[in-house]
Amino acid sequence: MPQAVLDVRRFRPNILIETDGNDAGFTEQKLVGRRLSLGNTVVEITEPCTRCAFTALGQPGIPFDKDVLHAIARHGGGGFGVLASVMGTGRVACGDGVTVV
Repeated sequence: MPQAVLDVRRFRPNILIETDGNDAGFTEQKLVGRRLSLGNTVVEITEPCTRCAFTALGQPGIPFDKDVLHAIARHGGGGFGVLASVMGTGRVACGDGVTVV
């Protein structure tokens, strides 16, 4: 996505996971069908998050950028991020580790 202005605020994530940087592409899509341990709860990754034109809209401090949605469609099949189901109640805090279980 070299032309797209990527800013995490565009995508309004509930949970943001930092990877080691060696993962190329849409790493989160590889997790569909898997479970993650976050804090003291577990979530199941159920499907890619299909994105719409809202990702291109300008927001405070972020300019309009049509290239964002085009890049998601071209490289991620229209999905960027994933949806998850919570498998049990628990607490998740900033800085908690994440493990594929």
